[in-house]
Amino acid sequence: MSKPYDLIIVGAGPAGLAAAKTAGENGLTVALLERKKQIIDINRLCTMMVLVLNEYIFGERPTFNQRDKRLSFPVNGFSIRYEGPTKNLYAWHFYSPGGHCIAFGNYDEAAQSGDGGRISVVHSKSALLQGLLEDAEKYGVEVFTGMNVIALEKLNDAVKVKTAEGKRFTGTFVIAADGTNSVITQRLGFNEQRVFYATLIGAGYEMLGTEMEEPLSLKTWIGEDEIPIYYFGIPRAYSDEYVFFAGGFDPHFDYFRVVDRFIREGRFSRWFRHAECVRQVGFAENVFSPIPEPFKDNVLLAGDAAWCQEIEINGAILCGWKAANAVTVALRDNKPNREGISSYLEWWKRSLFERHDYRDYLKPFTMTAYMSYEEIDYIFSLFKEPLQPCLHAFTGGRLLGMEIMSRLPLISQERPELAAKIMKFATSPIEQGLAEGTRVGSPNR
Repeated sequence: MSKPYDLIIVGAGPAGLAAAKTAGENGLTVALLERKKQIIDINRLCTMMVLVLNEYIFGERPTFNQRDKRLSFPVNGFSIRYEGPTKNLYAWHFYSPGGHCIAFGNYDEAAQSGDGGRISVVHSKSALLQGLLEDAEKYGVEVFTGMNVIALEKLNDAVKVKTAEGKRFTGTFVIAADGTNSVITQRLGFNEQRVFYATLIGAGYEMLGTEMEEPLSLKTWIGEDEIPIYYFGIPRAYSDEYVFFAGGFDPHFDYFRVVDRFIREGRFSRWFRHAECVRQVGFAENVFSPIPEPFKDNVLLAGDAAWCQEIEINGAILCGWKAANAVTVALRDNKPNREGISSYLEWWKRSLFERHDYRDYLKPFTMTAYMSYEEIDYIFSLFKEPLQPCLHAFTGGRLLGMEIMSRLPLISQERPELAAKIMKFATSPIEQGLAEGTRVGSPNR
């Protein structure tokens, strides 16, 4: 018979490790299961940004304490240790196919202010996970790597977790923190009720020797080819490494091919003249609507397992911390059920599900479904001054939409047919703009 645990956590990313650390600190017996052999190895593409540091997100006003190496969550009253490298980010530059730029933030002014002008920091995710793992193990968390969870069974007073490796684990509660392609979310049937939008695919390179203008910024390009592809570039926290990649909603497309063309022949190829590609990176993930109530059969869903992809480092850590504390209270109150963990569900509804509209994040990715690249160039050319600093996945999309709409009177005078397209873009349901991605995607129902 397997050893009983208070809590089993599946997934050792930021959400799972934050939950493990918190539950261990609270005195629970915890088993942490991770499919990778080496938890701190980052084998898929990740921008490694700590979002957001200049505004509220998920009801929190996070900050990074550079002096004491702490990522702090003052609204919720906790912090975590981070002792790895960082670089400040001062702006977000969004480029049209023809090279016009909408700048979220004044790069030069922000850079002169140093830490006071940053909108985010890039970090080493390996270092972040290493610190959380060390702290979790210090508080008695038992870590099992190389574990692929394939099934869960609700017992009368516990949950049994089965792995492909033949291991069995039993716990009063389970926290599923196994990411945006969550196996547990699928196994529990949540995906059958969610709206599937697309399968997002990306590929690119980690590089050395790039020559970026205003390098401490996130750069986004709407693709130069007449296909709905977006390019992204961001510095790494260590040395002069830079990651550049392309992503889109067609899982059958060769994204390395368009990245190579962009680097060698594109409008910004001068930035890559002397660049050396040191590693290929990629990712594939399904984009679903978020889950209204992330709980079933004593399993709490945390992080991207229940959200719409962009919960980021901040949101993942918050979820793990909140879920573990809710489980602790439930066990101490002898309420191993939904009532016992209701504080987590109330927080999820209030701070995530009702606070941020995930469609604001998805909306910019549908521009190419309504407008040609030439029309998008024209719109971007109307932005002469930087907008307010923003690197928020949800408020950024809404801000961009508001700024485009404020220019609609001018657009109506100069290009009335484009004004009609913009109105259609603004008012059409997100499902319409992503219809092709939905058609060719591969949902893990």
